[in-house]
Amino acid sequence: METAAFVAHFERTFPYLIGRQVLVALSGGRDSVALLHLLRDPALDLRLEAAHVHHGLRGAEADADAEFCRRLCGALEIPFELIPLPDDDKRPATGEAAWRRRRYRALLEHAASRQIPVVATAHHGDDVAEGVLVQLLRGAGPRAMAGIATETEDGVIRPLLPWGRQEIGRWLGERALDWREDGSNLDTDRLRNRVRHVILPELETETPRLRNHLVNLAAAISDGEAHLAAELHRKARFVDPWDPVGGIDISTLSDLSRALRARWLHGQMRRLGIDRTTRRQLELFNLSLDTGSPRSVTMNERWRLRIARGKLWAEPPTNPEGAEVTLETGRAVALGVPGWQAHITTPNDLHPNTRWRWHPVSAEAVVSLRPARADDRVEVSRRATRRVQKMISEALPRHLRSAWPLFCENDMIRWIPGVWQCPEPGDPSNRVVEVFRS
Repeated sequence: METAAFVAHFERTFPYLIGRQVLVALSGGRDSVALLHLLRDPALDLRLEAAHVHHGLRGAEADADAEFCRRLCGALEIPFELIPLPDDDKRPATGEAAWRRRRYRALLEHAASRQIPVVATAHHGDDVAEGVLVQLLRGAGPRAMAGIATETEDGVIRPLLPWGRQEIGRWLGERALDWREDGSNLDTDRLRNRVRHVILPELETETPRLRNHLVNLAAAISDGEAHLAAELHRKARFVDPWDPVGGIDISTLSDLSRALRARWLHGQMRRLGIDRTTRRQLELFNLSLDTGSPRSVTMNERWRLRIARGKLWAEPPTNPEGAEVTLETGRAVALGVPGWQAHITTPNDLHPNTRWRWHPVSAEAVVSLRPARADDRVEVSRRATRRVQKMISEALPRHLRSAWPLFCENDMIRWIPGVWQCPEPGDPSNRVVEVFRS
């Protein structure tokens, strides 16, 4: 590994970052220390900051890691931030994946607070090879074995992927640069460590170039996954659980190949905050599409994919609760359905993301919103009224019905967005009520 080769790789791979800010995820270990020094090369003209995430584990050893990072950044005159993970009820007891999610979230939130576009992590080629083997032993599918992305959509970059652990260690040794060793990395009770220290070295006695083979396999799988992702984007869209028209036609999914269906399901679950989908869930999902039975499939976190009226819907573990709010001009209020808001404004100050608009009849009336009640009825013609809950049930997916808002003037129902509007016309020069997605 040569510094000039790293600089050329960075300039070629991340040209948009030259001269800009980069946040380095600094653990104090060999790889992140090397990355910090490499990114300081004057040719890159980067404005570096560093952050160390303190998990609150490993006691004095972890405290020493944090202090090492602080001193290193002080000596290099690089702004440094220590990010302690809060000791709260959401802390996972075990599981490397859970800790990794928390760590990335903390780093990305800190980068956003500093208006830094990317977080640089020190993953390298050996991490890719070990990861493929770990996922294979866990029985994972091709998505999990597609390696480590050079760059992610949420702003993580990995400039060291072309090099391995030994090359990075030699680069540091030639410059007499120190780093910290994490004792937990030697714990072979953890699968990744067992792969690193035992399984992969033993396999390399039979196949000396196995690491390269695994990296190449990951790259090939990644190329295939990228092609399938592009096909999926072209042929299908995802369910929006909080939109009253967010369901998608079953036919658009039924016509997909099994490979694309699997990727659609994984993609949909990620959009709901669910990381894992089981083979059994995929089997039931395919049965549901092909035969109509079962009508719903329960996913992790108690989310449910349900077929109704020829469409597929995503239903949350618990239905949202409706809000009861009096509107004030210029102040947006939440509707109770996640992501939706309403406000009163003037015809000259309309919101660009508005889905529905309504003009109140009276300029003086109190405008409020609330969920439907069992005895609510509205006029649909001069001689007929209808139950509001019945109208809502015909127009909206069932998990949104109890929270969908009714807009009232002086407690009289005047408007149900996307469902019904009072036949008495409002004054277009008067105030306007808007419902929009935040």
